Amino acid sequence: MNFPFVKEAVNSLFKKPSTERYPFVKKEAPLGYRGRILFKSDKCIGCGMCIRVCAPGAITKSTKKTDDGEEITMNFFMGRCTFCQMCADFCPRGAIELTNEFSMITEDKSNLNVSGTFIKKLPPKQQAGSQTISKQV
Repeated sequence: MNFPFVKEAVNSLFKKPSTERYPFVKKEAPLGYRGRILFKSDKCIGCGMCIRVCAPGAITKSTKKTDDGEEITMNFFMGRCTFCQMCADFCPRGAIELTNEFSMITEDKSNLNVSGTFIKKLPPKQQAGSQTISKQV
C-alpha cells in the first residue's frame, strides 16, 4: 500500500503551525476594517435613511408616544449585517460608525444586538391667539 500523505504528516509534526492560537495571541484589525456598529443615539434624528439602504434588513426602528414627544429606538442586528457600511455612509448626521472590533463570537444572540433610544421632541404648541397673519395690500 502506498500512503503519500505519511511523509507530509511526519514532517508537519516538527514544523511550527501555520495558524495562530486566537484569542491567546492578540490581533488588531487592519486599517479600514468594518466591524461592530457603534450607534450614537444623541446624533440620530430618526430619518430612517439607514433602514432604507440596509439590504439584509438588519436595522429596525420602533416608536412610542410619550409626553415629551416620540421615543425612538433603533435596533441593529449584527447577525444579519453584511458590514457593507451603507448605513454609515448615508446617515446625514454621522450617528452610525463601524468600529474595528472584529471578535463577535457569542453563544447568546442578544449580544449581537446594538440599540439606542432617544426622544424626538414635538415642536412647541402655539397659543390660539398668538397667530397673526399679515396680508399684503
